[in-house]
Amino acid sequence: MTGRLHRLWRSIVGLPAWVRLWLVILAGTNMASLAFLDTEVGRYSALAFMLIGCFNMPTMFIQGGLTRLLSFPHFFWIPLEIYLLSKLTAPGALDTIRPDTAFALAIFTVNAVSLMFDVLESARWLGGRREILGLSRPI
Repeated sequence: MTGRLHRLWRSIVGLPAWVRLWLVILAGTNMASLAFLDTEVGRYSALAFMLIGCFNMPTMFIQGGLTRLLSFPHFFWIPLEIYLLSKLTAPGALDTIRPDTAFALAIFTVNAVSLMFDVLESARWLGGRREILGLSRPI
C-alpha cells in the first residue's frame, strides 16, 4: 500500500467506531440512489452523491486522510433536501409508501443529520482545526 493510501486507511480506522458506523450509513444510503435511477428522486440523489464524491475523493487522497474540509461539499445536499422536502410534503405523498417514497424519506433524513454535523465541522475547519482525523488515536 502506498504511503498516502496507508495514511488514508489509518485515518479511517482511527476514527471512533460510531463515526465509522455513521460513514457507512451515510455512504450506503446515498449509494442506494443507484437502485432508484429510474426515478427522479434517485437521479437527483445520485447526482448530488456524484458531485460530492468528485470533490471529496481527490481531497481525501491529496490530504492523506479525512479532514473537516470534507464537510463543505456536503452542502450540495441543500438543494436536494429542499427538493425532497417538497416531494415528501406534497398532498398525498405519504398516503401510500412506495419504495421510492421510502427511499426519499431515508435519504432526506440521513442527509439532514449529516448536514447538522457538516455545519459544525465546517465551522471547526474555518476556525483552524485542520488536522487529519483519526491519526491521533492508536490503531
